Amino acid sequence: MPVIEELDEDGNVIGAEEDEEEEEDTPEKVEQRRLWKKKCEQMAAEEKDRVAKQFELGEEHKLQGNECLAKGDFAGACKAYEEALQDLTLVGNEPENRKKAELANLALHLNMALAKLKMKQYDEVKYHCSSALLTDPKNAKALFRRGSAQAALAREATLFQEAEAKAALSDFAAILEEDPANAEALRESNRLKAELRAHEKDLARKQRETWGQVFGGKTVIEGEEDEGPPPPPPLIRPCKNTDKHLVAGGVGVSIADQQGSTLLTDVTLEFREGWAVGLISDDSTLRDRFWKTMVGKVPPAAGEFTVHPKPQKSGRKKDPKPIDSNIMLGAAVALTAIMAATELTPGIPAIQQWVVRFLVLCMGYLLYQGVKYNQDLKAPLSIHFAVASKENASVAALGAQTVVEDLLGGLLARQLSPTERHERVVTLLEAAGYKGLHEGSSKRRPAEKYERRRIKDLPEDQRRIVQALVCIAQRPEVIVMDCALEGLELEIQARLLKMMKRMKQECKTVVLCMSDDINQVVYLSDTLIIVDASGKCFGEKGPTQELLERPRSPLTEAHIGKALEPRVPSAGDGKATKRKVVGEELADECAELLGNATLEGAWIPPKYT
Repeated sequence: MPVIEELDEDGNVIGAEEDEEEEEDTPEKVEQRRLWKKKCEQMAAEEKDRVAKQFELGEEHKLQGNECLAKGDFAGACKAYEEALQDLTLVGNEPENRKKAELANLALHLNMALAKLKMKQYDEVKYHCSSALLTDPKNAKALFRRGSAQAALAREATLFQEAEAKAALSDFAAILEEDPANAEALRESNRLKAELRAHEKDLARKQRETWGQVFGGKTVIEGEEDEGPPPPPPLIRPCKNTDKHLVAGGVGVSIADQQGSTLLTDVTLEFREGWAVGLISDDSTLRDRFWKTMVGKVPPAAGEFTVHPKPQKSGRKKDPKPIDSNIMLGAAVALTAIMAATELTPGIPAIQQWVVRFLVLCMGYLLYQGVKYNQDLKAPLSIHFAVASKENASVAALGAQTVVEDLLGGLLARQLSPTERHERVVTLLEAAGYKGLHEGSSKRRPAEKYERRRIKDLPEDQRRIVQALVCIAQRPEVIVMDCALEGLELEIQARLLKMMKRMKQECKTVVLCMSDDINQVVYLSDTLIIVDASGKCFGEKGPTQELLERPRSPLTEAHIGKALEPRVPSAGDGKATKRKVVGEELADECAELLGNATLEGAWIPPKYT
């Protein structure tokens, strides 16, 4: 019977070559395979070492870039980051290594974007932020820095660039979609929207003038038809923070001085978690009585002020009820009867009498705690607040002989060890720009070698820094700033404002910032109040950016005009320059501190006590 064989397309028998090649293993071939396997293992180990070395080189160059960035050497930082990016391109194609390299590249691109932003190389900023977004499409830092670069390109062009402005607004909107409470993105978005509206109005005006001249008359733009004069807009605008927990609020409150003279009437205001309220008034008495009334320290002359309890966490009992007084009265009568029976009945052994007395004593203590519990439930709620002001920064108020580190350390959580407490105090002082830590040295010394200075030995500006930190260290529900920044160096003002903003965002602290200078209030505040002292009422109140861009009160316009007056030049500074934006100098100084290691360090006071 013929053998049936399977042929390929060329007519060759499939499997014939394999049969021919199958030979028995010889010792030489076994040895060759062993040597080849050993060589492959050696090559794999060498490749692993090489990749690890590349990661180490990348990390080393990254740290060099971070040091240059902290020193303000942005060109040096960019060079180091570029070398780190180059190092990470040579880590091979293993999925694990590529993923690790992508995460490292993300941080490098973000840092490069920050350095390029400082150098005003905005196109480079866009490139590095877009590269970072390929790895993390929702990265807030990349979106914000790219939006800032696009906004700068739109503003600095000869003609306002709508495309760049709209691209920046899209990035800010992406941030706010993920984090609606991001104050910096909201502020920049509102500012850019106002500039875009102003550009569109200016463009429409020019078109109207051009076509009006062509056709010999006035052209009517859509939406500008005569419909009669619109009603005057309200001066008290609603705020968009109703989703936050209401800490305290006043409705129809009247505020009076110590003599009973009315200072403000019909005040309606809410303090919500993680919100800052700015108040502009040049009357120090009014500011003092305002905050004391709005935190419940003094009662209002009229109206209602209410402190609201914190929302209960899931799983906990709500609305605790007092213990029934009849039950406690019955227990007290029973204890009295038992004690009387024990003492008056003859023949009871002494040890039994002492046992009964001990039990009666325990029950009496429980009754006392029950009465105290009922009293605590009936007691009105109060707010934990702290006040930063010039008066509170005096030597007498802080304690002349008090050591700065001991003053702040005593306010921190008791659970911290002495070393942790001291390190936290040092971090707080460094973040605020306190100069007493580095007397006679430009390098950071170990924490235990810092000079311990007393309050009486500090100049006024340093005492005011310490007093502001006293407020922060307490981690209160409300921080009141009454002209707390007045007269301080611009960098110190910016540092304290950024610390207060971080307290607001991370600790949900309410901040009441009061001053007669609107420039010091707008950076921090979410709601702005302009006080009309003559009318004894709020001249205007509303969201800060909206109120600055579209003021409705002449009083507000006067404050804004005063804030935009030409800046007095310093020695050798040349001509006086006019501010373009309210709070421009402070905002620029805060921008310079972006990425500052001390401000972004672990100085936040721990929550536990």
